[in-house]
Amino acid sequence: MARLKICAASGCEEFALPGLSHCEQHEADRQEKLKVRRAKAQTSEAAIAARVLYADPKWKAARIAYLRQHPLCVDCGELGVIEAATDVDHIIPHKGDPKLFWVRSNWQALCHRCHSRKTAREVFQG
Repeated sequence: MARLKICAASGCEEFALPGLSHCEQHEADRQEKLKVRRAKAQTSEAAIAARVLYADPKWKAARIAYLRQHPLCVDCGELGVIEAATDVDHIIPHKGDPKLFWVRSNWQALCHRCHSRKTAREVFQG
């Protein structure tokens, strides 16, 4: 039987939704705030510049070639897990800077899950 938890929102005494840390109302509020943050992140100058860089056919070819040479996720490998790489990550975020975007020593191969986690940390915490 699942244990009931109190909502993590300050002052709230409602039970959290199963598997989550917030009650229904506070989870809805959290999701709305997250939606706004994501939308704002997509309209930043850096995000717009990055979309142009990622749409470049030269990038698409370079990405495929890099993944052929580096087929495994670096982060998973550090944990002893073998996982296919699907994304080319910029170790130092380029933030739309074309010079840094093309520095190959700043690239690493990651699986989609690891890349998504790293990108979310960079966008929402940095």
